[in-house]
Amino acid sequence: MKVRGRGDMPCEKRVVRADAQGAVLLEVILALVLLAAAATIIGAGMGRSIDAVERMRLNLHAADLAASVLAEMQLGLRTPGNGPQAFEIPFEHWSWELRSAPVESELGNSSKLTLVEAVIRHDDPPVVHRLAQVIRPQAKAGSTP
Repeated sequence: MKVRGRGDMPCEKRVVRADAQGAVLLEVILALVLLAAAATIIGAGMGRSIDAVERMRLNLHAADLAASVLAEMQLGLRTPGNGPQAFEIPFEHWSWELRSAPVESELGNSSKLTLVEAVIRHDDPPVVHRLAQVIRPQAKAGSTP
């Protein structure tokens, strides 16, 4: 005698079908876990690459500002040794500093050259860029070279 469940289907077939449904559910859950893990890894990678691009943009901007500060110093618009000073708007998050030191020859004698270093800083995120250049001091007005 066969035991019948709902309708005309034997109980054995219903058990097999329940096992198959459990396997499908397990596959769906596993697929969702793998999808979530892949999305997390891709999202983290995208975040790191965006941060790297922002850091590169700030470093390039700092290099441009350093070259501008050195050029302004050579034109006599900025003087070294005044400590960190803020830039004007729209660069209010940036500061600059000029340091100078005399260049010595291999024998320890001083020369007419000066090593000038421009230090550019950004507040947040913290960026520090240094650019140095050896220059010949400008002759004072009325003096002979």
